Amino acid sequence: MCRAEKNPLNLIRVMPAKGQDMQRSQLIARLIGPVLCTIGIAMLVNQDAFHAIAQAFLANPAIIYISGVLSLTAGLAILNAHPMWTSDWRSLVTLAGWIATIGGIWRIFAPKFVPFVGNAVIANPHFFLGTGIVLLVLGGFLTFKGYVADPRSQREWRHDHEQAHHQR
Repeated sequence: MCRAEKNPLNLIRVMPAKGQDMQRSQLIARLIGPVLCTIGIAMLVNQDAFHAIAQAFLANPAIIYISGVLSLTAGLAILNAHPMWTSDWRSLVTLAGWIATIGGIWRIFAPKFVPFVGNAVIANPHFFLGTGIVLLVLGGFLTFKGYVADPRSQREWRHDHEQAHHQR
């Protein structure tokens, strides 16, 4: 039996408060959603510029490596704050963390292999159109879930928060 199991007061610090998981999901969705929307819209509006940016990115192993470090850091931050798989939209947040983590690891370990795959991908004339649409839809969905939360869950959280505040 570990120390936390022997002392029930230790469990209070470990167990998340009711609604706290939803708040974390919404906070991360509020960060990821608008970023994905912005990138998606920019890709749709500036496909030629994004093609040039992708070519320049793929031609520079140092930038590939640095983007891998940043992606790995962001992915691990999401996974540490949101390590849950649920049967609702919140699993998209966890999936985004895994994609960023795996993408970061791949760029760090294989910065010279990334251009081989990347150039093949961006050679498709519809890549930026398709990716822009996917990012816009996914970002719009996460933005909606982050900012236009289920009113019922917000009321429950406020009620629980007010009760906890009054008990102090």
